[in-house]
Amino acid sequence: MRIPYLIGGLTLAVLVIVLVQYGPDWFAGPELEPEVTVTPIEVPEAEVPLVRVPTPEVVARAEPEIELPGLDDSDGFVLGQLASFDLPELWIQREDLMRRLAVVVDNAGKGQYPRRQLGFLAPTGVFKVRRSGAEIFVDPVSYSRYDTYLDIIEKIDPELLAESLMLFEPLLLDGLAELGNRQGVGEQIDAAIGQVLAVPVLQGDVRLVQPKVFYQYADAKLEALSPLQKQVLRAGPINVARLQRYLASLRDALR
Repeated sequence: MRIPYLIGGLTLAVLVIVLVQYGPDWFAGPELEPEVTVTPIEVPEAEVPLVRVPTPEVVARAEPEIELPGLDDSDGFVLGQLASFDLPELWIQREDLMRRLAVVVDNAGKGQYPRRQLGFLAPTGVFKVRRSGAEIFVDPVSYSRYDTYLDIIEKIDPELLAESLMLFEPLLLDGLAELGNRQGVGEQIDAAIGQVLAVPVLQGDVRLVQPKVFYQYADAKLEALSPLQKQVLRAGPINVARLQRYLASLRDALR
């Protein structure tokens, strides 16, 4: 609290006490005495020294600097920082976590899907389709394979995740430099999030074609999406919307 406000508050408190103690008759003045002529005596005004109340200095508490390990020795440090996120061991019990993340950032920022680095996250079960005569559609039951992933992601506070990403930034820069990527971490994460936010949230049946072995989207616009976007599209409209809401919050936290 500022000193002038404190003094003002105390002054007001004193006035209230005086008013309560003396009551309204205090304003009526004393009873009239017989008129007496008094010769005024001039008294020199005493000089009242001006007392300056020093304003207390606000000392900012400096946050302790965290010394980052080298890229080769960063796994233990990264796991320690992620401990509060309660992630499945399958997600984090890997070697070279920062190098893996650097590859993901490098690929995702370009719209690519790094299958080698994220292959362990492949959903269980088989991608199912539904046939109606000669037409092929995505079976909505396939979307439920991604529910667990979104459940886990949504439990992570985007503000805390943003803080961790900013903490890891020097390590990520080193990992990206090894890939020959000299771009900033923030702009690439922002580009990757932008890719996901641009994925359409489909409604109704999604028609497929099967020219050879693999299925493709019958809609040319969907088939023209980037590999990352098509991978996200497979999660289904509900999960796509959930992921987009979360990443929008993360992007805001990073800015």
